[in-house]
Parts: sequence; C-alpha cells; structure tokens
Amino acid sequence: MNLIINARDAMPEGGTIVVSAENRTASDDDPLPLHEGDYVVISVIDRGCGISPELLDKVLEPFFTTKEVGKGTGLGLSMVYGFAKQTGGTLNIESKVGVGTCTELWLPRATGNAARKGPRSNVSQDPVAQRSLRILLIDDHAEVRGTTAAMLRDLGHSTVDVGTGAEGVEILSADERKFDLLVTDYAMPRLSGTEVIKLARQHVTDLPALIVTGYADMDEVSERPSDVGLLLKPFTVHDLSRAVQGAVESR
Repeated sequence: MNLIINARDAMPEGGTIVVSAENRTASDDDPLPLHEGDYVVISVIDRGCGISPELLDKVLEPFFTTKEVGKGTGLGLSMVYGFAKQTGGTLNIESKVGVGTCTELWLPRATGNAARKGPRSNVSQDPVAQRSLRILLIDDHAEVRGTTAAMLRDLGHSTVDVGTGAEGVEILSADERKFDLLVTDYAMPRLSGTEVIKLARQHVTDLPALIVTGYADMDEVSERPSDVGLLLKPFTVHDLSRAVQGAVESR
C-alpha cells in the first residue's frame, strides 16, 4: 500500500501504476545486498516525476521525504525497507527524473515444504465478543487510520479518529472520561505512540492503551509501559479484536 500510494502521489495529473510479481534468482555477482538464492520480486512502476540521483540514496531514511510539507511523513519507504530486510530480502529503487520510478520488493521464495499448509488451527478466527468501547484512534496515515477505524466499528466500537498525537492529547485533556481505550500508531512525527500514551496518562492515569506498529525492529517500542499491548501490522479483524480485549483487561 505504501509503495502504491507513493506511485500515485508521483503522478498528480494521473497515470497508470503497474504492479507485477515474478520469480528471480540472485547470485553472488548480483549488486543487491542479497544472499544467493531464489526470490519473489514484487515491482511497483509509475511514470511520474521521478527521483533525482542525489536524493535516491536518502529516500529509505526514516523521516526523509521528497513530498511537500503536510503530504508525507517519510516513514513509508523506511518501513517497507525494514520489513524486506527482516525477511531476508531487500528494497531496490530505480528512478529517472521526468520518466518515472520502479520500486522492487525482493522477498525470499518459500521452499516446497515451507509453502505447504499446516494443519488447520482449532482456534476460532471469529472476533472476540466484547462490550462496545469508546476508542480514541491516532494514526498519521489517513488511509491506514480509515481502515483501522472501519474495523473497530465493525467490531461494535465507536471511534474518534485524529492524525497527530497532539490532537489526541488535546481531546483527552478536554474530556478525561470520554474514552475507554487509546489506540495509537507508533511511528509518527513529533510524538511517537509511546510518548502520546505517557502524555495521555497525565490526564487519564488508568487509560488502557494499545500501540500499533509496522516496524520490524521491536527494540524501537521496548520502552512502552508494561501494560500497553502491541499489535503488529498487517493485522486481521480477529487480531485487532484480541488486542483490544487484552489492552482493556490489562488495566
């Protein structure tokens, strides 16, 4: 989703985004930082503005963005890159100003044994039954925030959704007893999810909280309070339901 949104934003006048997948084999002579072996390569190609050579090496750095102020956080590509590295793959970007960009996500191809489905779990995948909660949802990514809010409403909860930690803390300070649960993204500009929770609990000391993150490095969120749950992206409605229940029960 991050790669496709970037491709869309690179073509403000419209255009076509091509998404493809193919099997490739990496060798020791390959310039990419990969172990020799078989990979699945997912490519996202646009015919947009492109990225200049001097910026190409920087776009994978956290909080660096080529977009104008207010249009991007600089976290999308760094999270994709972190995910790719965690799985043993990499992210390769080729771009030319005025021509477009091709972003390749290299992921190790599963072996025949690994690809076989294991026995079906006896654990129910139905959402956990729970009471309706009033939830404050904070996520700086509008598309992700909208999807998470819709999932929470499908579970029977009501939500107030905001795009920054400062907005969330302001809402809590105005009405300390308005919410049963705080759900916040971790990686946000200015205030991280952990910082948001600490500030929120200055107003509501016993507020249950849940951090949602797509970061591959779990050490990044190790400083969260011990009673704050962690939900990894991507997640299903069932995962979200379990995490919400766990966060509320922890307080």
